[in-house]
Amino acid sequence: MKRPATMALLAVATAMNGILAGAGLVRLIVDMPAWRRVGALAWADFSRHADLGNGLVLYPLLGVGGAVAAVGAVVAFRVSGGTPRAASPPVYLGALLALLGMVATAFAAPQMLSLRAALDAGAIQQAFDRFEFWGGIRAVAQALAVGAHVWAIARVSRGDRRTEP
Repeated sequence: MKRPATMALLAVATAMNGILAGAGLVRLIVDMPAWRRVGALAWADFSRHADLGNGLVLYPLLGVGGAVAAVGAVVAFRVSGGTPRAASPPVYLGALLALLGMVATAFAAPQMLSLRAALDAGAIQQAFDRFEFWGGIRAVAQALAVGAHVWAIARVSRGDRRTEP
């Protein structure tokens, strides 16, 4: 039995979450340690132009789109009969991790959005610390989601080549 909807949604989820995961891991491993050395005030100034500029369109589009595609893949997988059974764990895990990324974003985003207001240095440092913490959780969840999506694609496509009841 062909599963084109499941495969298409997994591909979209992989692409969108992959872009976010890559950007998130770079931010976690490279950018945030550098910002910690440069200082939270410089981070806030940069973030007002980047994350609160074009990032206000790109990041929600990718984050929400990737999570919706991952959940859509679960629905398509279930509608197609939930076969091959071996694909169940990665299909569900990918959606769960994409949603975990959204939950972490729900904690990180207010820290970034707080930079719109005129804040004192202490409040900016607090926003930086919280954003770094939740952003790290988000980056790891999104990277693991991509791994689960790739695993799911492999399992679903392998099932297409086999005869299953």
